Amino acid sequence: MRDPNSACAAASLTLAQKLEYLRSRGGPNGTEPPSDRHIADAVNKEAGETIISHVTLGKLRKGEQPTTTDARLAALADYFGVDPLFLQRSREEIVNEIALRLRYLIALQADDITTTGRAANSHAALVEFVERAVSERRVEEDR
Repeated sequence: MRDPNSACAAASLTLAQKLEYLRSRGGPNGTEPPSDRHIADAVNKEAGETIISHVTLGKLRKGEQPTTTDARLAALADYFGVDPLFLQRSREEIVNEIALRLRYLIALQADDITTTGRAANSHAALVEFVERAVSERRVEEDR
């Protein structure tokens, strides 16, 4: 996304608001925002089948239809170049899911999975793991 601060705020919006946010960013190369028909046609062409109609997309974007299938959301996310989670979940749900998965990765790395299959590590270990991963990423990017 172009502006990380805008993207962060957009993650807390309704599906309709998220779709309008993505559409309003404009098309490729800064062109005017694409029409619902243009978006639906592009999504369907990429999929090789009818995934969504411009009418349904319009209803989603206007909030007249508050939800749709994960397959449609994934196809729309692909068109807009965002992670499907952005359209499928609220910001809080995304943060919770990422934190859960990170805790699990930490536990796997530390060989610290309890008999119930749950990670037994603390918040401090999670923070340390993320900081180490970010640091390693920066080193790789500097090469």
